[in-house]
Amino acid sequence: MLGKPFRHSAGFGKRIEYYVVSLMLKEGLDIFLPMIDDDAIDAVVKRPDGKYIEVQIKARSKDVKFGDAALFAGIEHEYRENYWFVFYSERIDKQF
Repeated sequence: MLGKPFRHSAGFGKRIEYYVVSLMLKEGLDIFLPMIDDDAIDAVVKRPDGKYIEVQIKARSKDVKFGDAALFAGIEHEYRENYWFVFYSERIDKQF
């Protein structure tokens, strides 16, 4: 079989979501995970002031085409108050 199996690539995004959530937990943040991702929310963070932030985690694997390792500009979204994106690039191993 050439390349990575579909099962590996299909699960990549979910694995990175859990990885990023684990980093947030390690920092002592209060994190809540929705059971269903119907509204593009991967995690909810409770701030110290009691307000909540909705978080969408996006990732790029090391297997993407050269030059696309940090290409997240094509994500369509509409403005939502207290809605944050976390971008992770496996190739450059950075969170932005």
